[in-house]
Amino acid sequence: MKHSKLVALTLAFFAFVSFQVFADDLFDLDGGAAGPEDPTAAEAAPAEEGEAAAAEAPQNADAPKTAQLDAGAAAADSEAEKELRDLNVEKKKQIKVVQKKDFTKDKRFELGIDIGFACGDWEDLLAVGIRAAYHFNEYIALQARFLYGAVSWENETLKQAKEADAYVAKSNLMLTAGASAVFTPFYGKLSVFGDFIPKYDLNASVGVYYYRTVAEGEGVKKMNNNNVAFQVGFAPRIFLGKNASLSLNFDWFIMKDKRPKQEGGSSAYLKSDFLFTINASMFLPFAK
Repeated sequence: MKHSKLVALTLAFFAFVSFQVFADDLFDLDGGAAGPEDPTAAEAAPAEEGEAAAAEAPQNADAPKTAQLDAGAAAADSEAEKELRDLNVEKKKQIKVVQKKDFTKDKRFELGIDIGFACGDWEDLLAVGIRAAYHFNEYIALQARFLYGAVSWENETLKQAKEADAYVAKSNLMLTAGASAVFTPFYGKLSVFGDFIPKYDLNASVGVYYYRTVAEGEGVKKMNNNNVAFQVGFAPRIFLGKNASLSLNFDWFIMKDKRPKQEGGSSAYLKSDFLFTINASMFLPFAK
């Protein structure tokens, strides 16, 4: 009897312990392995997986589009390059900035005519002349010029002096001839209203000239002076095709000159004449 009670008590004890262990596993919310699934967690997990999939989807979708875009851009570049290679004459005329330099002065002669004026102290002077030059290369040339003082006229200063009955001794250019070295460090192209693209260069010159002047005053005898003049100049030039050019020349001539005195004799002084001339030139031999 005692043994049967002990057995029954032992079975009851093990049943109770087993129930406790099973209950802990059954209602363990932290374990997650054997417990029931949390519906909130179950719904959240698919949502997160869906977001991750949605985030990856555009990237995967962009990958082929990017590849297609790169291929399209490469094809467009290839077409553009082909079009530039196959430009016809009309399109080349429209793209004037890519023209190659087709004018050269190297080993060519230049012949030209000058017309301009000289600014004097008392009278202004119309000058005409000719020039010849040989271009050793694109940058250096040797030039010879001849200028003649054709017509002179009184300027405002001389008119005021005459009104004041002042004695005026004036000295004007009669003719000048000499040679100068010409250096051309700059050249390029200009765009005129986007349609005309002339070529130009800028040159500087230094030379020595024979300079003859006529000096005179009221009531005194005229004097012819033969001087040696030092010349410096600057000239921008525009080329008209391959065989002609048009230039503006700014030249300064400095020399020792003489003027007659009212009481007789003469006085020496340093004379400086500024000449502005327009030159039209052609180049030989002609280029095709």
